[in-house]
Amino acid sequence: MSDWTTYDETAYSNHPYVQTHPDRLAVIATLHGLEPPPPSHARVLEIGCGAGGNLLALAYAAPEVRAVGFDLAHTAIEEAKTAAAEVGIGNVAFHHADVMDLTEGQLGEFDYVVSHGVYAWIPPAARDALLGVVKSHLAPGGLAYVSYNAHPGGYLRRLLREAALWHSRDEQPGPAQAEKARELFEFLELRVSEDPYGGMLGLEVPVLAKSPQHRLIHDELSDFWEPVWFHEFASAAAAHGLGYVAEASPVELWPPSYPDGVEQRLDEIAGGDRIAREQYQDLLLFRRFRSTMLCHAGTEVADGLVPGTLRRLLFTARPAGEEIPDGLRRRAQQLLAQARPEVLPFEELRARLDADADELSEAIMEAMRDFQIGPRVAPPPRALVAGERPRVSALARWQIQRQPEVTTLLHAVVRIDDEAGKTLLGLLDGTRTRDEIRRDFAAAGGPELAPEQLELNLRGLGELGLLHA
Repeated sequence: MSDWTTYDETAYSNHPYVQTHPDRLAVIATLHGLEPPPPSHARVLEIGCGAGGNLLALAYAAPEVRAVGFDLAHTAIEEAKTAAAEVGIGNVAFHHADVMDLTEGQLGEFDYVVSHGVYAWIPPAARDALLGVVKSHLAPGGLAYVSYNAHPGGYLRRLLREAALWHSRDEQPGPAQAEKARELFEFLELRVSEDPYGGMLGLEVPVLAKSPQHRLIHDELSDFWEPVWFHEFASAAAAHGLGYVAEASPVELWPPSYPDGVEQRLDEIAGGDRIAREQYQDLLLFRRFRSTMLCHAGTEVADGLVPGTLRRLLFTARPAGEEIPDGLRRRAQQLLAQARPEVLPFEELRARLDADADELSEAIMEAMRDFQIGPRVAPPPRALVAGERPRVSALARWQIQRQPEVTTLLHAVVRIDDEAGKTLLGLLDGTRTRDEIRRDFAAAGGPELAPEQLELNLRGLGELGLLHA
């Protein structure tokens, strides 16, 4: 196993990926007729965990989870171990290891196995080994997640990658090469326009021109970079005894809006083959990236959302806006918004609304499609209202001393740039009353903080998912 990688030389970003969270995966699996393992006390393995940003967030917010991660970058693993020890996260372990050495289930059995941003950036043999790691560690009834660059959109990114490699041909791999590539992307950004070629450049170039250096080094300019067709990935997974579930993005739950006749013709040309249908959709949508969920082959997975599965989930919602007409959906959103931070089971929501179950299912589906109602399997581990001695996530308090980006209890990232916000976050360790927080905030050089201002700040931290109950 190599003792040094480009990730040891230049660190990659280190934060959680909400699409890999067991609750997200469990919701989508439930909607496809499966009975996923309970996410709140699951066993989770991450392949290519980096410095642990994803697993640290998960393990901290869900103390009954048992999380294990491994990565080839020794420096990243040491950083992850240090963070876990200093924050006091005891339900996570990190290992310096290679996928090539773990294809026989050496780390044990896991309910969820996730790998984000690895598969398309490693050699072919390692790709095959990665799927072997998934298969050998996945528990019966478990779920896996693997993301990767996909075709046909990968061909556009390949064009830009190869052009950047040529433009930076005189530079050594690393920061100098990345900055030379950015020079090209900034130049090409001038060509973005509404004509066909300019519009196609607009899909990728603006993002690349503003990408941080570490992303250009490890993503666009890496030694190994190979998008795949979905049917190729599905075949490789099947060869390891793994079957396709769905995509982990909620957007993928709903059929795209095609011109008249396309949906019917899609069904005809796919001929009842679900993998083929997905591949044809990638061609129609010019898909560039996939976040694919897998299970053990032979598991019966519904082709689409299963009626009635909503009744097994919990729900939360945003307040209903004025554009939503009076009716069951509006009343459901209002009730769920009033109940926050509680999440309500389907049956309780139906009873409190005195609604027909099928009509309520239809209303919830409509709101979910508009991202106004959010489904969960387990309640979110956060509070909206602070207790007598307000307490913010210890992980976030540790992070704010080192960087402006902090991880929330909702598996997301927020940025706190101002010194006053940083000071306040550090004081919210659960040992101070509100009066003591205001006193110590002033003593630390902060502006005068009136009681109502403190309450407003606490409420904001609760909304962001940083506040403990």
